[in-house]
Amino acid sequence: MHEVVTLEGWSSPHVEAVTRTRFATGGSMRMQPDGCWDVVIFRNADTTTVLRTGLTTAAVTHDYAAGDEILAIAFKPSSFMPLMPGELMRDQGVVLPLIGKDRFRLGADVLEIPTFDTVDSFVRKLVRNCIIEDNRVVASIVSGHPMAMSERTLQRHFLKTTGVTYKTFTQIERAQKALALLQQGRPAADVAFALGYADQPHMIRSVKAIMGVTPGQAARS
Repeated sequence: MHEVVTLEGWSSPHVEAVTRTRFATGGSMRMQPDGCWDVVIFRNADTTTVLRTGLTTAAVTHDYAAGDEILAIAFKPSSFMPLMPGELMRDQGVVLPLIGKDRFRLGADVLEIPTFDTVDSFVRKLVRNCIIEDNRVVASIVSGHPMAMSERTLQRHFLKTTGVTYKTFTQIERAQKALALLQQGRPAADVAFALGYADQPHMIRSVKAIMGVTPGQAARS
């Protein structure tokens, strides 16, 4: 069993979502691609770990114990960390060094480890110190209204910032939508048609490869 709380009432041009998960028992969970990169704080009775992850293209299994807590800050794909650009961070995770019990080092900066209640001030400091920036070109692509420039330039911006091509990004988005519809009980054939997959087997292969589950498993979850 675990408790999941999503931060409400705060929005940011850089952050997609903030989620805190507390585990009452041990087990494992599937962390699925969502088109974002993250700063994740893992806490248990003995240790705190600060992890910077890149955008992922396949599901990852995380084992947890009773009493563990995860604070995940999911950054929008158009947000960019020059120190760890997306093209180097795809499907990667870097543990950031701790400074004492409540701080960590990120490049030349020493930052307080955020809590669920201090995420907003943490993100403001990242922006103020130019640790994260916004790539307006990528934001325009994701919004469906790309800036007027060559296709090659658009793709170069997208790959450098996110670590994936726009085609791969849209495949992840479509697999997310398919999984959500399947979990609502929609028939697999209807979902495949609604989302423009070539056929149902194509959807099954894509959802399995990206999200780590078959449509049947998704429908039962």
